[in-house]
Parts: sequence; C-alpha cells; structure tokens
Amino acid sequence: MWCDEPVTDRERYRSLSDKVVALYQDGRYTDALELVRAGQLELPAWQADLAHLAACLLAVSGRPEDALTELQIAYEVGGWWHRRILVEDEDLASLRDLPGFAELVEASHARAMRACEEAPAPEIRRPPGSPIGLLIVLHGAGYSAEETAWQWRTAVDAGYALVAPESSQRNTPMYRSWPDPAIATRDLTNLIGALPDDLRRLPLTVAGFCAGGRQAIRWALAGWPGEPLRFIAVAPTISPEHINATIAAAAAERGLTGQVIVGENDDSRADALAALNTLRAAGLSPELDIVPGLGHALPDDFGTRLPLLLATPSAP
Repeated sequence: MWCDEPVTDRERYRSLSDKVVALYQDGRYTDALELVRAGQLELPAWQADLAHLAACLLAVSGRPEDALTELQIAYEVGGWWHRRILVEDEDLASLRDLPGFAELVEASHARAMRACEEAPAPEIRRPPGSPIGLLIVLHGAGYSAEETAWQWRTAVDAGYALVAPESSQRNTPMYRSWPDPAIATRDLTNLIGALPDDLRRLPLTVAGFCAGGRQAIRWALAGWPGEPLRFIAVAPTISPEHINATIAAAAAERGLTGQVIVGENDDSRADALAALNTLRAAGLSPELDIVPGLGHALPDDFGTRLPLLLATPSAP
C-alpha cells in the first residue's frame, strides 16, 4: 500500500490477519484468538474469514469440537468457504472425522459455487483524451478490483485506459484470487469480449500483483486472449512449475517483453527469481527490479514508478 491510499476495512482485515498469523507462528493461540474476537465485532463483512481463523486456532489448541461449532455458526448466518479451505488446511485435520463436518463442507462448497458463477463487472478508468494503450491489471490474492484500480491509477495519468477485473474464484465471500488458470482464462476471455471496441483495439499490457502477477505472466505467455505485448508483474507468486517452456519460447519468438518488481524481503522472491530464470532459458528477458527493504507489497513509490514503467517498454 503506498502512502496516499485510503485505509479500508479490507486493509484493516489484512492487518489483523497478519498479526494473528504472527501470534500463531509464536504459538500464542489464546492471544491470537482474542484478536480474532475483536475483529468479529469490528469487521462483520469478514465473518467467514474470521470464523476460519478462529476455528484453526481452536483446533490447534486441542478444541476441535469448538472449532466445528465456530464454522457451523458462521455458516448459519450466511458464511461459506470453498471446499479447499476446509479440507486442505492441516490446522483443521482434527475436525475431519467429527459428525457434521463432511456435511458442512458440502453445504458450504455448494454455496461457494453459486457465488462463483460469474465475475463482477470490472473497474474501468479512462484518461481525458484518447488513450495510448490499454492496461489490464489483475488484483492480488484477497484484494479487490476497486483497490487495484486505485493502486494503479497513475497509469491513467500516463494516458492509458485502465481495466481492473475481479476473479470469479472465491475462497470466502470476501477473498478472491486466481488459483485455477483455466477458470482465469475463461474470466479474462469474457472480459476481453465485453470491452468496448475502442479499448480492444489498443496495444495491450497485462499486469498484476501477487497471484494476479502470476496470472498476468501466464496470460502474456499464452498470448491469448487479447494478444498482450508485454507484462508488468509486482511480487508475483510464481515458480518454475507455473512456466511451460514451449509456450514461453513461442512468446519470445513473437516479441513479448516484461518487467518484474520484487521486494528484497519478499518471501516469494526465491521462487519468482527461479521462474524468471526459466523464462530466460526459453529466450525471454524480462527486466527485473529488486527493491531494497521491500516485503510482499507494492513499493511505496509505485505511483511514481508506474508511468515510467509504461513509458519504457522492455527490450525484446
């Protein structure tokens, strides 16, 4: 988050979640649960996410029945979770054989699938005059299109039309990401098809942060939909396993370029750098900027950096 971005409830939730995770890692489960309880009063829109955190803390504290009750109460008041959140989380392993858990998983997943049937309308920002290009930016895991349009808004000042879509893939009512590339391709194909003709005709740059950065790179490599000319990825959560060397080589042949920003202290840095090495082996040479002292976040000066990135395409 850079300096003049307004603090939202989503940011408050992320801050609380980070503090809970830090306490969890220190084994301070009771203290972490107290923070979650405070959040449940202050952030009602995140009740499903907070119930999941509470359930994990209760389960690892040796209280699996209470953990299941926590989830059941949240479900009864409208909460839900994608199946993977409940069955793949090892913190909830002690719940798997409890009566009622399997039924909760299936009922919750059915509710999730209904909620994931289509992506919301994208955020679209246009410059005052005729745009010189189109920038489609994919949000990070747990972020929204509205936040993303705000964070990347200086692209509009640089003359670009900015489109920030939201993934249809939701783990909870408030958490969207891009875990399944096939579903992401469907969402983005629909997005391109629904854009006004004047935007579809513009030179296309695809970009993203975190999971959105990974998906932006995979989209740019595939070259469709929309035939991106380049990508900009900030803190992409990508590894060599996400790169198809044959597809990357074809992208290099058609002249795809890219720019990647990672933080010196980003936990995802090693995997991202390994993925870049895989791209280089296939003939692509994305520009790389490692920001000193930065973790898994946008640089503080991102609003200033972005127009410069857009004005200076990478060399093929």
